[in-house]
Amino acid sequence: MRKDQFTYRQKNYALLVMFVLLLIVCYKRSFVLTLTAQNELEMQEQQLEAANHAGNDIEVLQMQITQLNKQIGKSGLESDKVQQKILGTISSLSKDYGTKLDLLERTHTYQTVDFTIYSNQIAVEGGFNGILGLAYEMENEFDYARLTNLSLYKEKDHSTKKTRLYGKFLFQHFKQL
Repeated sequence: MRKDQFTYRQKNYALLVMFVLLLIVCYKRSFVLTLTAQNELEMQEQQLEAANHAGNDIEVLQMQITQLNKQIGKSGLESDKVQQKILGTISSLSKDYGTKLDLLERTHTYQTVDFTIYSNQIAVEGGFNGILGLAYEMENEFDYARLTNLSLYKEKDHSTKKTRLYGKFLFQHFKQL
């Protein structure tokens, strides 16, 4: 072969093709591996950051659970014990407010995936101020369940021809599974 067999143009094209092939080989051999390692490093740094914040996240969740327990009532108690506490508290406060226990319905149970909700419904008879006073005390001082609903209604007693005022209290508490 002779030195002058190829023109400068052909040599430049061959050099350009060799340079492009060298770039492709370099990209496949080192650049791709470097970029992959860099992406993996960034992903692991994000996971490390998330792991470092996990303790704070757990503390925040525990504070939220504590606040929910204060709002909803003490959790984990058996429904029978809560119903007894409700009855005991209402009967002791009824003397102070001039009301009397009229109706106690069976405990209603609703179960979800995470917890069970127990609902107790109790009706008391008395005057408007007495029922409201009893509701106020139960809402603010009773920790075992939350007073979620109070409905007032009146019924006429046809034998005595008097109208009686009733308050129906709905208490709810939950138990985590």
